[in-house]
Amino acid sequence: MLNFGRKIKVYLFFQLPSYFRTDAAIFYKQGQLRAQVNFRNLFDVDYFESARDLLRVYPGEPFTVQGTISWEF
Repeated sequence: MLNFGRKIKVYLFFQLPSYFRTDAAIFYKQGQLRAQVNFRNLFDVDYFESARDLLRVYPGEPFTVQGTISWEF
């Protein structure tokens, strides 16, 4: 909202475009060992994750790969 003095108020509305993001995961578990690989934004789609106003629009993550190895005691 922009406020020009006491009488005039201007409201600015905008809408972010929709998107479809694909994630995937592969894991292996053998006894106490667990290994996992996560793929985020598998097709590297450009998208906006959120926004606070017209000047603060936050893009989403690009294609990301994350690996994890864990051992249970």
